[in-house]
Amino acid sequence: MNNKKQHVQVLLGLALMGGVTAFIAPAQAGGFSTPTYGAPGWGRAFAGGSLFKNDPSSAYNNPAAMAFVEHNVAQFTVDYARIKIKYKGSASDYAGNPISSTPLDENGFPDGAATAVNNNDGGQGGFTAWLPTGFMVMPLGDRFAFGLSQVVPQGMRSTWNEDSKLRDFAVDTKIETVGLTGSLSFKVNDQFSVGGGMIVQHSKGFVSQNVDLLSAAAVSDSELGGINFPSDVGHALMRVKVDNISTGWFAGVVWKPTERDTLGLNYHAKIKNKMTGKYNLYADQFSYNLMTQPSPFGGTGTLVNTAYPGLELAPNGAHAKVQLDIPATAGLDWVHQFNDRLTLGASVTWTEWSSFKDLTLDSGDMRIVSIPYKYKNTWMYSLGGDYRATDELTLRAGVAIDQTPTRNSTRDPRIPDGDRTFLSLGAGYDVKAVKGLSLDVAYSHQFVQKVNLKTKNIDRLGGASLDGKAESSGDVVSLSATYAF
Repeated sequence: MNNKKQHVQVLLGLALMGGVTAFIAPAQAGGFSTPTYGAPGWGRAFAGGSLFKNDPSSAYNNPAAMAFVEHNVAQFTVDYARIKIKYKGSASDYAGNPISSTPLDENGFPDGAATAVNNNDGGQGGFTAWLPTGFMVMPLGDRFAFGLSQVVPQGMRSTWNEDSKLRDFAVDTKIETVGLTGSLSFKVNDQFSVGGGMIVQHSKGFVSQNVDLLSAAAVSDSELGGINFPSDVGHALMRVKVDNISTGWFAGVVWKPTERDTLGLNYHAKIKNKMTGKYNLYADQFSYNLMTQPSPFGGTGTLVNTAYPGLELAPNGAHAKVQLDIPATAGLDWVHQFNDRLTLGASVTWTEWSSFKDLTLDSGDMRIVSIPYKYKNTWMYSLGGDYRATDELTLRAGVAIDQTPTRNSTRDPRIPDGDRTFLSLGAGYDVKAVKGLSLDVAYSHQFVQKVNLKTKNIDRLGGASLDGKAESSGDVVSLSATYAF
């Protein structure tokens, strides 16, 4: 290939990587992680990782596998995800009184003229989303290969109505991490290769929930003497918006012990991720006065100051920072080619979710709130493969079991996650009219374990409690265009 042509192709690849960041949303796996594969990977439920022949997703998932890619290849993928989340059960305030759904007026505040709905469920908290990814691998001589990718390794979203009985625990939660990566591989010999890469990622977080100021004052350790304030009086919605740019590294090795077997080991290091931004409080006049007017119960400040010595809630917003580190992962993949038609893969992936202990919101030197999560480390197991039905058509299928990092004691409506099973089907077609072009489609359904949401809110958020169950499911349709040149 001449240098000018290769230069143009590199520029086109960079444009592809940058262009797909225009719209991002997650297709969720366990916790707040997202799979980083094209439609072929989705079709086999991620089994075998990126070790299948000429898979450009190796640019991120296992850079060592790029050394065995036979030609320049680029892939663009768009995933459509539909996630359903339902809660059924009860909610109670700090004193054990039932919390009802409260109709809101046109301005988003409780409608005093409407009647509260004392239903026995919390509504739905699902969403639909689009997720684009892109990969490109370019061999450099016989031993080296260079890769680029745009991935969304972390992301999740849940949305509950502001008037639902879950409002004191969660309204909106959205986490997105968009990464651009560069990687390099080296083929030591025909059986062994190594590779590594760097990722620069932009993380964004948005959370909101109701803050019941009177209930928070009633249950706090303060000078108020245990006054039983009523709950659900006033309206104060806290919204936090933060982001950050961080960097990390990943590496892998690949070994081909036989002509038909490929083994790969990959590791993606933990990324420290301190996100900064601002929080805002949208309050009615009653709640605004609680934060700005002298407390009627004495003291030198507002009721909030009296309930929480040293804490200043800024009604008009203030600086905010949140620590949300990206956990380390390690994966072991195996691919076996039985013949020219059938290839199967298997994978085991470990995620160090125990590094996510709590979600803490600070403002300057003040700790506004710290919500415990105490995630546990998890494993994901997958099995699947390809069957080449004709010279043009490839069929795929796979199954994966993904453990949840959540615990019964700390699970809440933000991430009401349970163990999940992926069942996937897919197909690929080589377009003979356009040399080097192949089109792939995959469908994956996620069966998510029904989990308990039996938890108590922290005092600073009012001490409300939930006693119910969350039921979730997910569907993902993935479309890829792959071009070899």
